[in-house]
Amino acid sequence: MRIKLDGLYSNLKFSSAHIIFGHETCGYIHGHSYYVDVELSGEKKGNFLCDFRIVKKIVKEICKRLDHKLLIPKFHKDLYYEIRDNKVYFKYKEKEYLIPVDDILLLPIPSTSAEDLAIYIADELYNRLKDHINLEYIEVSVNEGLGQKATYRKVVKE
Repeated sequence: MRIKLDGLYSNLKFSSAHIIFGHETCGYIHGHSYYVDVELSGEKKGNFLCDFRIVKKIVKEICKRLDHKLLIPKFHKDLYYEIRDNKVYFKYKEKEYLIPVDDILLLPIPSTSAEDLAIYIADELYNRLKDHINLEYIEVSVNEGLGQKATYRKVVKE
């Protein structure tokens, strides 16, 4: 059994800024209005694989955490960061930034590409659902705009 949520129509969205460090055009602070599509596959318990409301609630909570923040990857191999006096200082090569802590979300990922955001959201969703439903996989697509998305499938049972 599979269930799908279309982020555009289910209001699963967030707007954030990010930097793809080292990229020639995306290596500057810029933003997107993202929306998140979700597909779950697994065995039904009773009438449902999982109530749509539960999945929507969890994804909306994740989106709310990401919304209106500058997303910074904690695990980027060439990025240095530290927190000083309620500000995040970070440096990539010759570029240095100092941003208030409240404006930044440090994420445990190597980049803030749509690909890595899809992995992050799939992992977060899995961690919230794994004890409650019998999953085969979770698939998450992070759309940076209409017609432009990255999709990750987390297989949890073969």
